[in-house]
Amino acid sequence: MTRKTHRDLIEGWYPFTREEIETYVSKGLWYNLTFGDILDRNAAGIPDKIAVIDDTREVTWRELRQGSDRLALHFKKIGLEYGDFVVLITPNVIEFFYILFGLARIGVIPVMCLPRHRKLEVSHMVKLHEAKAIIVPTGEKFDFVGMVKEFGSETPTLKYFFTLGGPPVENWLSLDQCLKEEIEKDYSEDYLEQFRPDPNDIVAEQLSGGTTGLSKGIPRTHNEYICLWDYVGRRGGMTDECVFLCMTPVAHNMPFSAVYGPMFFRGGTTVVTKSTRPEDHFRLIEKHKVTHVELVPVVVTYWMEGDARKKYDLTSLRVIGCGAQKVKPVLVKWCMEDLGVKFTNTFGMTEGPHISTRWHNPLEVQCNTVGKPAILSDCVKVKLVDNDNKEVKPGEVGEMAIRGALTFKGYFRAPEENAKSFDEDGFFHTGDLMSLRPDGRHVVEGRKKDSIIRGGENIYPEPVEALLVEHSGVRNAAVIGMPDAMLGEKLCSFVQLAEGEEFGFEDMKRYMKEKGIAVFQWPERLEVVKGWPLTGLNKIDKRLLRAYMTNRLFEEGAISKELGDEFLKRDKLSLDDVQTGKLKIDFTGSPA
Repeated sequence: MTRKTHRDLIEGWYPFTREEIETYVSKGLWYNLTFGDILDRNAAGIPDKIAVIDDTREVTWRELRQGSDRLALHFKKIGLEYGDFVVLITPNVIEFFYILFGLARIGVIPVMCLPRHRKLEVSHMVKLHEAKAIIVPTGEKFDFVGMVKEFGSETPTLKYFFTLGGPPVENWLSLDQCLKEEIEKDYSEDYLEQFRPDPNDIVAEQLSGGTTGLSKGIPRTHNEYICLWDYVGRRGGMTDECVFLCMTPVAHNMPFSAVYGPMFFRGGTTVVTKSTRPEDHFRLIEKHKVTHVELVPVVVTYWMEGDARKKYDLTSLRVIGCGAQKVKPVLVKWCMEDLGVKFTNTFGMTEGPHISTRWHNPLEVQCNTVGKPAILSDCVKVKLVDNDNKEVKPGEVGEMAIRGALTFKGYFRAPEENAKSFDEDGFFHTGDLMSLRPDGRHVVEGRKKDSIIRGGENIYPEPVEALLVEHSGVRNAAVIGMPDAMLGEKLCSFVQLAEGEEFGFEDMKRYMKEKGIAVFQWPERLEVVKGWPLTGLNKIDKRLLRAYMTNRLFEEGAISKELGDEFLKRDKLSLDDVQTGKLKIDFTGSPA
């Protein structure tokens, strides 16, 4: 009797069709391997090589397999079953990898919440997935156990509560204790083999950024991720001798797909750290002879501004990858010319699309493009379309739509969202605006839903933001539309200044004039901030910036309440949400 797979057991999931699976396998893109297969291969072939290092210790591939299999046995004994969901929150520690591989071994699916997620987001994920268990850290600054206790009575599917690190909690199961118990002595050596998942099962449920509300679930399979690990490794020049430093939250899709994933596939070493301090990064690079890092632009800026790097030997570093937002050329030049490393400029999405330059591309390509799709094959199709879903001409700006071996098939249990996100031909419409150069490389032009219509003119904030951050005094910038009774919208710029710098509204106007940018693209208001409101994925939350500025304009008497509420409908908000304190807008975050 054939065992049922996730496609048979899980409702509200949109798996790849059997025809698609056969095509991707026959074309050599998918390998029909599971995460457990990759771990077994490395544990057998390079058992004593260091697999993962965190801030306090290191483990070999043999030890990683032993620990993850031990947890898999505990999970089975406790009552977790194939196809169950487990909400997971962990810091950057080795135990995350024990959990990841332990759950993958038995076909249980982690829902990848991040340490900055709180009650609203986490409880929503428990309910959406009807999660049977939750894993949270203890001993951290925030009381995750207390948070779970607040909503536990509202989530009857939750049966098992696990802690990680820190002191034990009454009536909760300690994963630290499970890792100490040699439960494998009670089972045959091949016991877990019977639970091997199908390579097309869900291996992890990632989360969307949630800029329009609560995050959506993004199911990703073994075959998808392992394919991505291979091709990301190729574009980044990664080998089994590489050492990759990860300072981004480990459950985030970026390190999952582009940092430790390629290291798993190639048998390299991953270094994870909780620290966001540049000096700690430099120390770790020197200590562990790190060869690769994947950064967001603001971290490159911090690296560039500080003098701490001069105290450390960074000569082992070969490639810096950068993405999550448009990378300004000055950062690329600093990496390639001052540090003397290779570079990759990447556009990637949790939903799967991955476009990137290659590690050996020249400076001009790295500065001005995000390169080409990770897989150059008819199994990955990309098109740029206008508002009528017609392809635009080369060089023109259009929304990127994509389908194929690396792109998911639909948000979890979100039919209305899927109807808006996918066209009748199965292309996923990303909302990202791009143009295509004659050399076949893509240029990021902005976000479709962030476009600003000023007096009938469509203005994309990305080029204006790029100009602002080129100014020597500006560390980071975000441009939004603000409501205006005459023009519909005007541009408002938020800027975070480098330490000791000044940059006022008149300075901005002079700068825009010097740069030769069209007057209608000049921001008509400037707000200087020390930090940012952030989404759940540590990106600048423009939804909250729009709410903040709309409320300011109303309080100043510049707009009516009706106009303010009408403008905020796009974000499913109202002025009352801001004024009653229902919506918290905190300018203290640092985007990652």
